[in-house]
Amino acid sequence: MRAAVQRRIRDLEAAFASALMPDYPPLTRSEIADIERRARAGETITRVELARVERQSPIIDGELLMKCHRGQIFVKRYIGVDLAQV
Repeated sequence: MRAAVQRRIRDLEAAFASALMPDYPPLTRSEIADIERRARAGETITRVELARVERQSPIIDGELLMKCHRGQIFVKRYIGVDLAQV
């Protein structure tokens, strides 16, 4: 029972946090490229950048999808798939 209540509280906190998050402008192509480069190099990404990536989940050059989950950034490559058309 306690685990279920904690899970619900965590989900509510996440929902409120995303609702209260400021409206950041969409990432520019150069910002996306810079975040991608730093993620590949293992450099740190700021919380603001993570929040912007989480909100936008940009597609890079049709094959790369950038997502943020639990404070970590993931860049996935889909070879031969144009994500812009999916």
